[in-house]
Amino acid sequence: MINIIITNSKNMKAAYSAFITFDYDDKIIKLIRDEPERYFDKEKNEWEIPSTRLLKIISKLNNNSFHIEGEYDSKIGETNYPDDFEFKTAPFQHQIDGLFFGLDNDIFILADEQGLGKTKQVIDIAVAKKITKGYKHCLIICGVNGLKWNWQMEVEKHSNETAYILGTRIRKQSGNIYIGNSEERLNDLNNLPPDYFIITNIQTLRYSKKVPVSSGRKKIKWVFPIAEKIEELCLNGTFGLAAIDEIHKCKNSESQQGKAIMSIQTESRIAMTGTPIMNNPLDIYSSLHWLGLEDHNLYQFKKHFCIYDSFGSGVVGYKNLSQIRELLDKYMLRRLKKDVLDLPDKIHSIEYVEMLPKQKKIYNEVLSAIKDDIDLIRMHPDPLSQLIRLRQATGYTGILSSTIMLSAKLDRMEELVEEYVENGEKVIIFSNWTKITDPAIERLKKYNSATITGKTKNRQEEEKRFMTDQDCKVIIGTIAAMGTGLTLTAGTNVIFLDEPWNRALKDQSEDRAHRIGTTGTVNIITLVTKDSIDERIYELVQSKGEMADLIVDGKVKKGHTGNLLDYLIS
Repeated sequence: MINIIITNSKNMKAAYSAFITFDYDDKIIKLIRDEPERYFDKEKNEWEIPSTRLLKIISKLNNNSFHIEGEYDSKIGETNYPDDFEFKTAPFQHQIDGLFFGLDNDIFILADEQGLGKTKQVIDIAVAKKITKGYKHCLIICGVNGLKWNWQMEVEKHSNETAYILGTRIRKQSGNIYIGNSEERLNDLNNLPPDYFIITNIQTLRYSKKVPVSSGRKKIKWVFPIAEKIEELCLNGTFGLAAIDEIHKCKNSESQQGKAIMSIQTESRIAMTGTPIMNNPLDIYSSLHWLGLEDHNLYQFKKHFCIYDSFGSGVVGYKNLSQIRELLDKYMLRRLKKDVLDLPDKIHSIEYVEMLPKQKKIYNEVLSAIKDDIDLIRMHPDPLSQLIRLRQATGYTGILSSTIMLSAKLDRMEELVEEYVENGEKVIIFSNWTKITDPAIERLKKYNSATITGKTKNRQEEEKRFMTDQDCKVIIGTIAAMGTGLTLTAGTNVIFLDEPWNRALKDQSEDRAHRIGTTGTVNIITLVTKDSIDERIYELVQSKGEMADLIVDGKVKKGHTGNLLDYLIS
């Protein structure tokens, strides 16, 4: 007989748990131990698992008898959402558990590994809390600038709410959307649109200006009007929930930006990070301080948790770490891909980056030259090849300039690789061109990266090094050289710095990581430069409609050149 009681969770990050007792049985123990979340109480000889996992275990033990009791019988294998709440997109089980955890906790750290859908979980929590708590707006602060576009896209995908990026404006001549200056963002805060989700990047909080002082010795003082306005909107309840994405980017709580973050004190707060403690316990300080879980200043925090050298200047070790662990056990929800059982083979995501000002200038110069020569390009036997310089400008300006060597994509690539490697994972990076892979290799040389391009003499040796050498964390290559014929299953993350012209080439490249022998989910990210030809090509490659049919193996079908070129440079 297996006895099961369904009641409030004690050790699980879920609303309700199943507490299971039984006479010793290897089969039952193995099934429970295979669960991503479980806890064994030695004194009671009792197992605890999230109640929503119970039916999966029962279904595999149909020859056993069960006695189930508890007033929460309806929680077995199903969910109990707030009235009127419905998922717009189907959740995975860990995302359902995340929703319950968010409903049970007004402040917490969501630290799921990259690829597990933290954004979707926060969107679902925010929509559910709008119903249960009557929140007027949810504020999203992006620690990485380009993520604001991803958030807007994800809100539309996963909910029936709308999202507004502070400062959004439309150009009169072209009709293109752009993000205005700080004054325009402040104006939006003073006249909030009706959208439930309000999105901005963390740099917005730094906006400052001088104002005259009527008394005292100083004639002027610096004020931070955006941060002050957001603080006001939090205090009066206009913002009921705030989430900071990639909060580990905000380590310096003493900076003006850090102080501005601390002023965002909504009723519900979610700190989002894929690497809660990147290098040392000090990395978690800003998150704990913002959530109100750590009252000491940074100096006091360091004194309590750090061991200094004999000179008192350098940190040589850490102490009292069990206290941080106790806090994280209670207020942090973290799941790893390897522990989540119902994930698909591949998780695809697009991540936008914004060109740096000087990079944007070079891009526009190339675009103008192409438009001036558009008639000649239409007559070229391979017109797409004439757009390569424009595509490369979105990747690395050093290809086109000997003095300006910038790349928003490579900047973001470095951040992503750091996060993956910190989590003990390997990364595969693709580009169409060696002129992009070369600077990528230079930036990632500290990871002992392997390389496979047309210039590589021994591909098998580089393949083996990536697969077997634990110090080799990254492999970088061109789609033409590394996209076929190799097994790179040691990599659980794939980054495309740019798109191939057709979907088949991309599928082949992805499958270097996802082949026979793959034991987990592969996370695939495509970096797309906002307001550039990148967006058009991404739409084209993903499309199954007419535009995709205009290209065969990277060549434009006869008679369609004009339509395709107009589309790509529009």
